[in-house]
Amino acid sequence: MARIFEYFVVCGIGPEIRTLDGQKGYHGTGVMYLPSLLDQYPPPNHSLCPPPPPQLSTCVLPAGVEFYSSGFDSNNPSTNPRSYPIVLTEGDGSKIYVSCIAFRDPVCEDIAEAYHIPPNSFADKCICLVSRLPSFRVLKNALEEIFSLCFSTSGSSKPLWDVIAYMVSNVPLPTPGKDRVLFAIENCLLSVEAPPKDGLPHADISFQPLVQCLDVDNLIKLFIAVLLERRILLRSNKYSLLTLVSEAICHLIYPFRWQHVYIPLLFFSGVDYIDAPTPYMMGLHSGVDTSNLAMDGVVVVDLEFNQISTSEEIPPIPEAELSSLRGEILNLLYPNVVGIDEMKAGLGGPSEQNCKLGNKPWGENHDLQLRLIFLKFFASILGGYRNFIENTAASPFNTQAFLKKRSRSTNQPPEPMISQFLDSHGFLDFLERCMVSEENNNNLLDKLQDAIGRGQNPFSIFSSSLVEPEIITISDTDMGISGSGAKYTYDRFPSNIRTEEQEEKRKQILAAATGAFEYSGKQVPSNSPSISSIERAAERERMVLDIKVKLQGLWLRLLKLGATDDPLSSFEYGTILALIESDAEGIGGSGFVECIREHIHSGWHCQLTEEQFIAVKELLKTAIGRATSRNDILTIRDALEVSAEMYKKDANNVSDYVQRHLISLSIWEELRFWEGYFDFLMERFSNKSANYATLVTAQLIVLASHMAGLGLNDVDAWYMIETVAEKNNIGYKQLIKLRGFLSHIQQLRIGYWGISAVKPQSMLSHGLSSPRPKDVTNENEQPAEASGVGRSWVQSMFSRDTASRANSFSRVRKWGSDGGASENGTPRKQDLSAAGQKKMQTNIRVLRGHTGAVTALHCVTRREVWDLVGDREGAGFFISGSTDCSVR
Repeated sequence: MARIFEYFVVCGIGPEIRTLDGQKGYHGTGVMYLPSLLDQYPPPNHSLCPPPPPQLSTCVLPAGVEFYSSGFDSNNPSTNPRSYPIVLTEGDGSKIYVSCIAFRDPVCEDIAEAYHIPPNSFADKCICLVSRLPSFRVLKNALEEIFSLCFSTSGSSKPLWDVIAYMVSNVPLPTPGKDRVLFAIENCLLSVEAPPKDGLPHADISFQPLVQCLDVDNLIKLFIAVLLERRILLRSNKYSLLTLVSEAICHLIYPFRWQHVYIPLLFFSGVDYIDAPTPYMMGLHSGVDTSNLAMDGVVVVDLEFNQISTSEEIPPIPEAELSSLRGEILNLLYPNVVGIDEMKAGLGGPSEQNCKLGNKPWGENHDLQLRLIFLKFFASILGGYRNFIENTAASPFNTQAFLKKRSRSTNQPPEPMISQFLDSHGFLDFLERCMVSEENNNNLLDKLQDAIGRGQNPFSIFSSSLVEPEIITISDTDMGISGSGAKYTYDRFPSNIRTEEQEEKRKQILAAATGAFEYSGKQVPSNSPSISSIERAAERERMVLDIKVKLQGLWLRLLKLGATDDPLSSFEYGTILALIESDAEGIGGSGFVECIREHIHSGWHCQLTEEQFIAVKELLKTAIGRATSRNDILTIRDALEVSAEMYKKDANNVSDYVQRHLISLSIWEELRFWEGYFDFLMERFSNKSANYATLVTAQLIVLASHMAGLGLNDVDAWYMIETVAEKNNIGYKQLIKLRGFLSHIQQLRIGYWGISAVKPQSMLSHGLSSPRPKDVTNENEQPAEASGVGRSWVQSMFSRDTASRANSFSRVRKWGSDGGASENGTPRKQDLSAAGQKKMQTNIRVLRGHTGAVTALHCVTRREVWDLVGDREGAGFFISGSTDCSVR
């Protein structure tokens, strides 16, 4: 049975607290924190339901979570609960509808204790109902009833989560045009139904907010911008208004559909996506600063002040259709809506007579009339369009012939607005759907054109069924029959019952947070007048020793976990990670690397199991990332060296070293690191009696070995080796030996492992990279982090929108990626020498049909391609006379 409610979800502060910029721990009030998914029904282990969208928690609390010293106060409106809808878009374009209520709720005692949060603190929490049916009203009413039931003084007859479970599990989707489903939440009766499929698409919203926010001229301007697929940004200080206006304008362009990125409520940390070059419709809270963004060509719609601004001209609607459209809208609105148009015309505010004329409040009939007005507009500008549909491979529509026919009938030259509209993705999508028989039979545009041609009432296109819908009643037989007459009341929104596994994981995270706080709390303020510098140094030394002893024990226990244990979810892994991340001075990271080094020197064989390998790799990545942010070259160097010792065996019993999996870290691309590492090696062996050139060459070989072990690009590796070598004047003979050695070990590595994966910032899937110039994914953050998930979701939406551009980059990806890898990334079994030889030649290519001198063919980055040549075929390549030529 298909259900109307797909999920009930609770989002807020979980056991792992992290700020929006990725800092772990509690940093006081006034700081925004990442929201987490706290509870859900059906539970995560439910086999019949897909999991909730991973970006859900980020989107339902778009500003993040804030801590407060007090909860709800009836005298302070800012503390009131907020109810608002949001719409999420899946990768295939399908929509998910979510009703939200955000409110202040007490912080859980165990979280407050672990993070030393002041007692009686509150934090933002959001409860949500998720559905695939756009029934905004029933979603809102059901959620508000759940919220009221939770905090009602009279209480509920069943535990709140039992009420939620019954509602989600038992309320079915109504059959469009046939059923009306009745169900109750405690003593509140609710109903839901869906309109017939042969009418206008289901729009369970009021169009009144749209016409109240914008006057007629601005409403039409927004309508044209949407129709011509511009980049549109809606601004308002009300979440609900952003979603309702976005949905309303999408319904007004029926029978066409918005084909591009659609995010009615953008989470605040995704503001940089506003500078994306592809069409989108996004809503952003007015409080988010956009002054540092280019905003070129973006149509900014301020719903609070009835203003639309853009740097690019929006072509007007042809005069005849504009006059008719504007007149019909005014006839509908006047005098029901406060007359912004009257004030613009100098007629003053609404008079008493006007108010009396507007005694009929806005209702569903007004919504239907407004939608029909815009459908009649399409019927007018596309008159006779069916005669120009050409079901051919070249083009589905003869645009030029249609424009000529329209020019003859209007005695006007082709209008830019009509021409641009006929070239839009929305119009092409409409033509494709017209070719499907089922869609064509329900084409209300064709029906309206025929009705107008016959002189019939436009409303005649809508079927008027006199059959009453069948009533389906959903009753909870257990409601109110508890036997004891007990009532369940709550002082906060209750948590659902956790499984043993969930409870254990929660305890581990909080224990790790508690341990990290204790160690970081031992740091003594350096400006304390009562403690001498010697005492401070001694205290710090004791603290360092204490952390190192703790790390040694945790490290050894991590290696002793059984084959059935998961190191990533273990207490040992969580505590080590917390010690590394929470220590600003780097004692945790350097201490962890030192523990590994000492273990290796004690005679450890360095072999890891598959699970241990993943855990150690992630811990080292985190330690190196933190050390990079502190410019701690010593810790990075030590981590690099121990990573070259630890390994696992692959399916062919070949050693796979941890070092090879650290390539994604940006520090390896920095020349300063390798210069500093070289200087360290030279100091270590400065007392040796070897010849200077031989000593320099030996240390450069060490550098080259690590670069090859990481899988550093051959050109980048050789550039850094060559730079260091030239600074030390070792001579061309040694330089040739180094080049030969580096080529040899690179060929051996590539022959088996293939070319290393390209960095995420230089070669995304087909998605649009973030417009932020230096927005590099931080691989040290947890993969399930809400902000990262939210950004990945937005990028996937841009990916869907730019699928056509992906073809232009196909050759870039083909040449820039490992030609010897299968689809799942596993190296194919080839002759190693031949494969290595083939893969070594990734920088220099022979051009087909090129008869001139041998030149270098470069593959530039996605961003450079976009800036240089847009989406032309063959983009991504340019020819030069040398390998160091810059892009021009």
